[in-house]
Amino acid sequence: MALAGYLMNKNVPMDKLPLKLCSVSRCYRAEVSSVSEEKGVYRVHQFTKVEMFGVSLPGKSEELALYFRDVQEELYTSLGLHYRVLDMAKHELGAQAYRKYDIEAWMPGRQKFGEISSCSDCSDYQAKRLKIQSDDICLHTVNGTACAVPRLIKALVETHQTADESLKLPSVLSPFINGQNWLKSISNFPKLTPIQAHRYDM
Repeated sequence: MALAGYLMNKNVPMDKLPLKLCSVSRCYRAEVSSVSEEKGVYRVHQFTKVEMFGVSLPGKSEELALYFRDVQEELYTSLGLHYRVLDMAKHELGAQAYRKYDIEAWMPGRQKFGEISSCSDCSDYQAKRLKIQSDDICLHTVNGTACAVPRLIKALVETHQTADESLKLPSVLSPFINGQNWLKSISNFPKLTPIQAHRYDM
């Protein structure tokens, strides 16, 4: 992730800790899932997300991870999503994670919960390799996804769709849609039928 690379070989002043960073990230996934529930916009090759990254003193990364998790929960609560937090078992952790929380939102279209974000306490795994330190003390890192855009849109649309196929969106989104919180159905939009071009021999 770019934020981790940005801190490579850096000495972070003690008075800046814990350091909390956030940025928009373009993500690419090469593999294709063969699971039918993951087809469509749930699992895509290319997507955008808002990523949180933090560094702390040793022994303080757990506190920072819980802070990031609180940010995630506050975000999803304000969007009116029904979600659950999973404290992942050790066999579910990647090589870098000492502890990991996944947040899953209920997606009515799938009739099941789907992961929309995660937060990992990576201890000193990344910092040692990237030489992120403060006064010769190897720091600890925390990674957290604030928003994976395609899945968040999917959860929002499926949660807030009304019987007439309109969307009654949470009030916190009103400033971004001209002060409205209703998106009306576009079922009356004229259907466009593609016309196949004829090929003529010259």
